[in-house]
Amino acid sequence: MNERSDVKHASSDHSRKQIVSAAHRLFLEQGFHGTTMRQISKESGMALGSLYTYFPGKDELFKAVFDAYNPYPILLLALENSHGNSSEELVRTAARRMVTALSARPDLVKLVFIDVVEFQGKHLQQAYPEVSSHLEGFAMRIKRNSVTVKDYSAESLLRAFFGLFYSFHMTEMLLGKPPTFKEGNPVDAQNQSAALQDMIEIYLRGILTE
Repeated sequence: MNERSDVKHASSDHSRKQIVSAAHRLFLEQGFHGTTMRQISKESGMALGSLYTYFPGKDELFKAVFDAYNPYPILLLALENSHGNSSEELVRTAARRMVTALSARPDLVKLVFIDVVEFQGKHLQQAYPEVSSHLEGFAMRIKRNSVTVKDYSAESLLRAFFGLFYSFHMTEMLLGKPPTFKEGNPVDAQNQSAALQDMIEIYLRGILTE
Protein backbone atom coordinates (compact mmCIF):
# COMPACT_ATOMS: atom_id res chain seq x y z
CA MET A 1 0.00 0.00 0.00
CA ASN A 2 2.77 2.43 0.94
CA GLU A 3 4.79 1.47 -2.12
CA ARG A 4 1.81 2.15 -4.37
CA SER A 5 1.31 5.52 -2.65
CA ASP A 6 4.97 6.40 -3.17
CA VAL A 7 4.76 5.58 -6.88
CA LYS A 8 1.62 7.68 -7.24
CA HIS A 9 3.27 10.59 -5.41
CA ALA A 10 6.40 10.35 -7.59
CA SER A 11 4.27 10.32 -10.74
CA SER A 12 2.29 13.32 -9.52
CA ASP A 13 5.48 15.22 -8.67
CA HIS A 14 6.93 14.43 -12.09
CA SER A 15 3.78 15.68 -13.84
CA ARG A 16 3.81 18.88 -11.82
CA LYS A 17 7.45 19.54 -12.70
CA GLN A 18 6.64 18.85 -16.34
CA ILE A 19 3.89 21.46 -16.29
CA VAL A 20 6.05 24.04 -14.50
CA SER A 21 8.90 23.50 -16.96
CA ALA A 22 6.59 23.91 -19.97
CA ALA A 23 5.00 27.03 -18.49
CA HIS A 24 8.43 28.49 -17.79
CA ARG A 25 9.45 28.11 -21.44
CA LEU A 26 6.23 29.64 -22.75
CA PHE A 27 6.17 32.55 -20.29
CA LEU A 28 9.69 33.51 -21.35
CA GLU A 29 8.89 33.21 -25.06
CA GLN A 30 5.42 34.75 -25.11
CA GLY A 31 5.00 36.63 -21.84
CA PHE A 32 2.44 35.95 -19.13
CA HIS A 33 -0.63 37.35 -20.88
CA GLY A 34 0.45 35.95 -24.24
CA THR A 35 0.41 32.40 -22.90
CA THR A 36 -2.76 30.37 -22.40
CA MET A 37 -3.41 27.34 -20.22
CA ARG A 38 -4.31 25.42 -23.38
CA GLN A 39 -0.85 26.16 -24.81
CA ILE A 40 0.79 25.04 -21.58
CA SER A 41 -1.29 21.88 -21.69
CA LYS A 42 -0.05 21.12 -25.19
CA GLU A 43 3.57 22.02 -24.41
CA SER A 44 3.62 19.82 -21.31
CA GLY A 45 1.84 16.90 -22.94
CA MET A 46 -0.84 17.00 -20.25
CA ALA A 47 -4.58 17.03 -20.83
CA LEU A 48 -6.13 20.42 -20.09
CA GLY A 49 -8.36 18.93 -17.41
CA SER A 50 -5.37 17.32 -15.73
CA LEU A 51 -3.53 20.64 -15.84
CA TYR A 52 -6.30 22.28 -13.82
CA THR A 53 -6.12 19.55 -11.18
CA TYR A 54 -2.59 20.73 -10.40
CA PHE A 55 -3.12 24.48 -10.87
CA PRO A 56 -6.52 26.23 -10.56
CA GLY A 57 -5.38 29.04 -12.84
CA LYS A 58 -2.51 30.74 -14.61
CA ASP A 59 -1.66 32.99 -11.64
CA GLU A 60 -1.06 29.97 -9.42
CA LEU A 61 1.03 28.39 -12.16
CA PHE A 62 3.20 31.49 -12.51
CA LYS A 63 3.82 31.42 -8.76
CA ALA A 64 5.02 27.80 -9.06
CA VAL A 65 7.28 28.81 -11.96
CA PHE A 66 8.74 31.70 -9.97
CA ASP A 67 9.30 29.50 -6.92
CA ALA A 68 11.20 27.03 -9.11
CA TYR A 69 13.22 29.52 -11.16
CA ASN A 70 13.61 32.68 -9.07
CA PRO A 71 17.14 34.18 -9.13
CA TYR A 72 17.85 34.29 -5.40
CA PRO A 73 19.55 30.86 -4.99
CA ILE A 74 22.04 31.55 -7.80
CA LEU A 75 22.71 35.11 -6.65
CA LEU A 76 23.21 33.99 -3.05
CA LEU A 77 25.69 31.36 -4.19
CA ALA A 78 27.60 34.01 -6.12
CA LEU A 79 27.73 36.32 -3.09
CA GLU A 80 28.63 33.59 -0.60
CA ASN A 81 31.53 32.51 -2.83
CA SER A 82 32.83 36.08 -3.03
CA HIS A 83 35.73 37.02 -0.78
CA GLY A 84 38.19 39.87 -0.45
CA ASN A 85 40.80 41.25 1.91
CA SER A 86 38.99 44.58 1.94
CA SER A 87 35.47 45.89 1.41
CA GLU A 88 36.45 47.21 -2.01
CA GLU A 89 37.91 43.87 -3.09
CA LEU A 90 34.79 42.08 -1.84
CA VAL A 91 32.50 44.38 -3.86
CA ARG A 92 34.57 43.96 -7.02
CA THR A 93 34.60 40.18 -6.69
CA ALA A 94 30.90 39.94 -5.83
CA ALA A 95 29.87 42.21 -8.72
CA ARG A 96 31.82 40.15 -11.25
CA ARG A 97 30.45 36.88 -9.87
CA MET A 98 26.88 38.13 -9.87
CA VAL A 99 27.06 39.49 -13.41
CA THR A 100 28.69 36.25 -14.60
CA ALA A 101 25.93 34.21 -12.94
CA LEU A 102 23.21 36.30 -14.60
CA SER A 103 24.99 36.13 -17.97
CA ALA A 104 24.80 32.35 -17.80
CA ARG A 105 21.08 32.46 -16.92
CA PRO A 106 19.35 35.28 -18.87
CA ASP A 107 16.02 33.55 -18.19
CA LEU A 108 16.27 34.69 -14.57
CA VAL A 109 16.34 38.34 -15.58
CA LYS A 110 13.40 37.84 -17.95
CA LEU A 111 11.34 36.08 -15.29
CA VAL A 112 11.92 38.90 -12.80
CA PHE A 113 11.00 41.42 -15.50
CA ILE A 114 7.70 39.59 -16.09
CA ASP A 115 7.00 39.58 -12.35
CA VAL A 116 7.73 43.29 -12.04
CA VAL A 117 5.62 44.27 -15.07
CA GLU A 118 2.68 41.90 -14.63
CA PHE A 119 2.57 41.47 -10.84
CA GLN A 120 4.33 44.59 -9.49
CA GLY A 121 7.12 42.35 -8.18
CA LYS A 122 4.77 40.44 -5.85
CA HIS A 123 6.52 37.08 -6.17
CA LEU A 124 9.97 38.62 -5.76
CA GLN A 125 8.80 40.28 -2.54
CA GLN A 126 7.33 37.02 -1.27
CA ALA A 127 10.59 35.16 -1.91
CA TYR A 128 12.76 37.79 -0.22
CA PRO A 129 12.18 36.93 3.49
CA GLU A 130 13.76 33.50 3.00
CA VAL A 131 17.03 35.03 1.81
CA SER A 132 17.02 38.38 3.64
CA SER A 133 19.32 37.28 6.46
CA HIS A 134 21.90 35.97 3.97
CA LEU A 135 21.79 39.18 1.93
CA GLU A 136 22.08 41.31 5.05
CA GLY A 137 25.08 39.20 6.02
CA PHE A 138 26.73 40.16 2.73
CA ALA A 139 26.01 43.83 3.40
CA MET A 140 27.57 43.54 6.86
CA ARG A 141 30.68 42.04 5.27
CA ILE A 142 30.91 45.19 3.13
CA LYS A 143 30.47 47.37 6.24
CA ARG A 144 33.11 45.50 8.24
CA ASN A 145 35.70 48.22 7.68
CA SER A 146 34.17 51.34 9.22
CA VAL A 147 37.22 53.40 8.28
CA THR A 148 36.82 53.06 4.51
CA VAL A 149 33.06 52.46 4.25
CA LYS A 150 30.61 55.26 5.00
CA ASP A 151 27.96 54.64 7.62
CA TYR A 152 25.12 53.60 5.33
CA SER A 153 22.54 51.06 6.49
CA ALA A 154 22.83 47.46 5.32
CA GLU A 155 19.55 47.92 3.41
CA SER A 156 20.89 50.94 1.52
CA LEU A 157 24.09 49.11 0.59
CA LEU A 158 22.05 46.17 -0.72
CA ARG A 159 19.63 48.37 -2.66
CA ALA A 160 22.47 50.19 -4.38
CA PHE A 161 24.41 47.00 -5.07
CA PHE A 162 21.53 45.08 -6.63
CA GLY A 163 20.13 48.17 -8.29
CA LEU A 164 23.34 48.76 -10.22
CA PHE A 165 24.43 45.26 -11.09
CA TYR A 166 21.06 43.64 -11.70
CA SER A 167 20.09 46.58 -13.93
CA PHE A 168 23.33 45.98 -15.85
CA HIS A 169 21.63 42.94 -17.40
CA MET A 170 18.11 44.33 -17.33
CA THR A 171 19.13 47.31 -19.49
CA GLU A 172 20.96 45.06 -21.95
CA MET A 173 17.77 43.05 -22.35
CA LEU A 174 15.59 46.16 -22.74
CA LEU A 175 17.86 48.41 -24.79
CA GLY A 176 20.17 45.96 -26.51
CA LYS A 177 23.88 46.46 -26.87
CA PRO A 178 25.15 49.83 -28.12
CA PRO A 179 25.47 50.11 -31.95
CA THR A 180 29.26 49.98 -31.73
CA PHE A 181 29.00 46.39 -30.42
CA LYS A 182 29.16 43.68 -33.05
CA GLU A 183 27.95 40.18 -32.30
CA GLY A 184 30.73 37.62 -32.31
CA ASN A 185 33.38 40.30 -32.05
CA PRO A 186 35.86 39.90 -29.14
CA VAL A 187 35.53 43.64 -28.60
CA ASP A 188 32.07 42.91 -27.12
CA ALA A 189 33.55 41.24 -24.06
CA GLN A 190 36.06 44.06 -23.63
CA ASN A 191 33.35 46.72 -23.83
CA GLN A 192 31.11 44.83 -21.43
CA SER A 193 34.00 44.44 -19.00
CA ALA A 194 34.75 48.17 -19.24
CA ALA A 195 31.07 49.01 -18.62
CA LEU A 196 31.02 46.71 -15.60
CA GLN A 197 34.17 48.31 -14.21
CA ASP A 198 32.53 51.73 -14.56
CA MET A 199 29.49 50.53 -12.62
CA ILE A 200 31.71 49.10 -9.88
CA GLU A 201 33.45 52.46 -9.59
CA ILE A 202 30.08 54.24 -9.43
CA TYR A 203 28.99 51.94 -6.63
CA LEU A 204 32.23 52.40 -4.69
CA ARG A 205 32.81 56.12 -5.25
CA GLY A 206 29.73 57.74 -6.82
CA ILE A 207 29.77 59.91 -9.93
CA LEU A 208 30.89 63.27 -8.53
CA THR A 209 34.51 64.29 -8.35
CA GLU A 210 35.64 65.51 -4.95
